[in-house]
Amino acid sequence: MQLFFAASRWHGEPRVLEPDRRMQWRWWPLDALPEPLVDYTRTALAAIARSKPYTQMGWPS
Repeated sequence: MQLFFAASRWHGEPRVLEPDRRMQWRWWPLDALPEPLVDYTRTALAAIARSKPYTQMGWPS
């Protein structure tokens, strides 16, 4: 299970606090996301953009 959260407010810029795990943080426009992108991340971001609070993927319905 992956959980994603949409921030309603913030200040400052993202910064790397675990340099042994991350090289950089960047802001990406939803219509220009980097590739490759994990499918569940793409699904979650699309749902957040549509204000959809829950998505399901990979499980039988």
